[in-house]
Amino acid sequence: MSSVRLPNDRSPCRFSIALIFIAAVFSNEPVQAEEILAGVIADGKPWEMYVVKRRVSNILAFRPDGGGTISDSAVSINAMWRAVPEGICIRPQPGGDERCLQLTRTKTGIAASQNGRTIWVLKR
Repeated sequence: MSSVRLPNDRSPCRFSIALIFIAAVFSNEPVQAEEILAGVIADGKPWEMYVVKRRVSNILAFRPDGGGTISDSAVSINAMWRAVPEGICIRPQPGGDERCLQLTRTKTGIAASQNGRTIWVLKR
């Protein structure tokens, strides 16, 4: 039985293959097209919504149809949302002002920011 041996030279091709393999192994996220995070959030399941400025947690549940709820222990708000290229726009209540936020995946969840400042973070 014969064994297969790789060339013993230090060719650029062999070096490139090794680098690609190492990058694939140590990559913490799969290579894919840009993820639309508004669609990830809007699965109808509840998220813990940590509001940074107030240091409190609410429950957020957005549905794929553009509706959803934001609630704390005392109040529940029926909100409307829509996806935009960089994130999500939310209208907390009918007739209220729409607020658009940039969404970014982080190590702890999904952060929503405006003008470079994190407003809230979603976790499961």
